[in-house]
Amino acid sequence: MKHLFIYITFLIILITTQAVALDNHVYDYIDNTNDSIPVWIKYAKKSELTLENRLFFLDKAYEKALLEKNDSLRNKYLSKIAVRYSRLNDSSSFRRTNKLTIQLSIKLKDSLRLAFNYWDLGSFFGSNKVNDSAYYNYFRAQKIFNAIGDNHASGRMLLNMAICQSELRDYTGSEVTTIRALKILEPLGKEDQLYKCYTNLGVVFNELHEYGKALKYHNKALEYQNQFNGDGKDTNFENTLNNIGVVYANNEQYEKARDHYIKALRRDDLKNENTKLYAKLLDNLAYSKFKLNDTIGVVKLFKESLHTRDSINDVWGKSMSLLHMAEYYDTNNDTIKAFEAVKEAKKIAEKSKNYRDILKCLILLYKLDAPNKDQYTQQYIALSETLQEEERAIRDKFARIQFETDHFIEENEALEGEKDALALQQKNILIVGSIILVLGMLIYIIRDQRLKNIRLKLEKEQQLANEEIYNLMLTQQNKIDEGKRNEKKRMSEELHDGVLGNLYGIKMNLAVLNAQNNSESVIKREAFIEGLSKVIDEIRNVSHELHANAIDANVGYVQLIEDLLSEKSLLHGYAFKLLADDTIKWTVIKGDIKMNIYRIIQEAVQNINKYAKANNLNISINSDGDFIYVSIIDDGIGFNTSTNKDGIGIKNIRSRVERLNGFVEFISELKKGTTINIKIPF
Repeated sequence: MKHLFIYITFLIILITTQAVALDNHVYDYIDNTNDSIPVWIKYAKKSELTLENRLFFLDKAYEKALLEKNDSLRNKYLSKIAVRYSRLNDSSSFRRTNKLTIQLSIKLKDSLRLAFNYWDLGSFFGSNKVNDSAYYNYFRAQKIFNAIGDNHASGRMLLNMAICQSELRDYTGSEVTTIRALKILEPLGKEDQLYKCYTNLGVVFNELHEYGKALKYHNKALEYQNQFNGDGKDTNFENTLNNIGVVYANNEQYEKARDHYIKALRRDDLKNENTKLYAKLLDNLAYSKFKLNDTIGVVKLFKESLHTRDSINDVWGKSMSLLHMAEYYDTNNDTIKAFEAVKEAKKIAEKSKNYRDILKCLILLYKLDAPNKDQYTQQYIALSETLQEEERAIRDKFARIQFETDHFIEENEALEGEKDALALQQKNILIVGSIILVLGMLIYIIRDQRLKNIRLKLEKEQQLANEEIYNLMLTQQNKIDEGKRNEKKRMSEELHDGVLGNLYGIKMNLAVLNAQNNSESVIKREAFIEGLSKVIDEIRNVSHELHANAIDANVGYVQLIEDLLSEKSLLHGYAFKLLADDTIKWTVIKGDIKMNIYRIIQEAVQNINKYAKANNLNISINSDGDFIYVSIIDDGIGFNTSTNKDGIGIKNIRSRVERLNGFVEFISELKKGTTINIKIPF
C-alpha cells in the first residue's frame, strides 16, 4: 500500500507539472494583455505558436464574444473568429461560428456582413472541393453585393462561381459566368482578378479542345499578370507558362510545350514557393520529352515529380505521374513496370474519386492485360455513362440555383432597414429579382446557342469514342464466336475423318463378304450396305452443315445486340424477341452505322426500362439492300405523342438517326404500347 501511494502521488505531481508548463508557455504571450477579444484573436494569428495554442486563444475569443451584449459588435467579432477557424482548418468550429454570424446578420439586417458570411462559407466549401455548395454560397453573396452596388465584390463572386463550374466540368456555363465577371471587372481595372478570369477562360477552352482560343486567353492572362506582378512571391507567371504548355501538348505540339515548361522551371525558388506547380512542371516536361523521343533524363524527371507529389500528398498529381510513367514503360516494351504503374494509378484515382484518370487507366489496362479486356471494357462503358449522367445533373443544378430568386428575395426582405423604408426596399428587391430572372433566361439562351455551335464538334468526338468502344466490344464477341466456329469445325472434321472412315471400312468388309455364293447372305448384306450408304450420306450432310456454320463470321454484331437485350430483360423482368435478317453483311457496313444502331436500341431499351412497364419487347432488323430497317415494339403503358414533350432519350434517338441521314417514326398511345420505326441508308 505504501508503494502504491507513492506511485499515485508521483503521477499526480507529473501531470500537474506538465499542465503548469503548458499554461506557462501559453501565458507567456498574455500576461500583459487586457483580456480583450481583439488581443485573443491577435495571438491566434501568431504563426510561431503551435496549432493547439493558437486554437486555445481562438476558443477564448469565441467564448468572450458570446458574452458581448452589443449584437453588432458581437457579430463583427464572430465573423473574424470564423475566418480564423477556417484558416486553422478547424472545420466544425468554423461551421458553428459561421452559422451564428449568419443568423445575427439576418437579425440585424446587415446585408453587407451577410454577403461576407456567405463568401466565407463558399470559400470553406471550395477549399474542401465541395464545389456545388461553394457555388451556391458564392451565388447568394453575389446577389447581395450586386444589390448594394459593390461591383468589385460582385465580380469576384462571379469569378469564383465560374471556377466552381469549371471544376465540375460545366465548361459552357463557366464560360458564360466568366464573361459576366469580365464585364464587371474590366472597367474597374482590377488586374489580379482579370488575370484569373482569362486564366479560367483558357482552361475552359482547352477542355473544350478549342486550342486557338485557349492560347489567346492564356496569353491575355499573361499580359495582366505582367501589369500587377503580385508580391514577387506569387507563381502566376510560371502557372500560366504551364497552362500554355498543356494547351500545346494537348494539340500534340510537344516541342512548344517543352519550351514553356523549361522556361517556367528556370525560377530558382519555385520548388519552395509552389511545390505542387513545380512537381506538375517536372511531370509535364518529362512527358513532352518522351513524346519527342528525347528519353535522356525522362525517368529521373518522372520519379522526382512522383516523389515530390507524394511528399505533399498530391493524390491527383500522383495518379497522373504514374499514368505517364506507365505509358512511357509500355512504349519501351517494359510491360511489367507499365502494368504495375497503371494498377497503382488506378488504385489512387479510385480512392480520390478522380474519374478522369480512372478512365485513362482502364484504356491502358485494356491494352496491357489481354485476358481481362472484356472486364475493363465493361467498366469503361459503365463509368462513362455514369459520368455523363452526373455532369448533366450538375448542369441542371446550377440552372436551378440561378433561377431560385424567391429565397433570395425573402432573405433580403429580412435585411431591409427601418419601417419607413420597407416599401421602397421591397420594390428594389423585386426589381433586382426580375433582373436576375431575365438575366437567367438570357444566360440559358446564350448557353443554348453556344451548345448548338459546338454540338457538331462534340458529336464527332463522341462518335469516334463510341466507335472505339464498339470495336472493343465487337472484338470480344468475335473471339467468342471464333471459339464456337473452331469447335464446330473440329466436330465436322471428327465426323468426316473418324466416323466416316470407319463406316467406309465396314462397307468394304461387307462388300467382300457379299462375294460369297450364299444367296440369302448376299441379299442381307446388300441391305446392310444400302443402309450404311444412307448413314454416310446423312453424316456427310451434317458435317457440311456444321462446317458452313463454322465459317459464318457474320453473327458477332447481332450477338452483341442479343447480349444487351438479354442482360436488360433479366434485370427488369420482361420477355424479348430479336429477329435479324441473316442476309445483312454486317462486316461490310460502316462502324459508325453499327455503333449508332446499337446505341439507339440501347437508348430505347433504357426508356422502356424506366417508363414503359412492358411485359414483351420485339425488335426486328431487316434490309432491302439500300436501307436498314429497325423496328422496336413494346406492350407498355405508351404515351401521348401529340402532347408529350420529347424527353432526353427520344431526343438522343432522333439526333442519332438524323446524323445517319435516316428517318424515325414514334407511334404510341396510352395503354397501347409504343412502336419505333427507323430507316437508315447504307
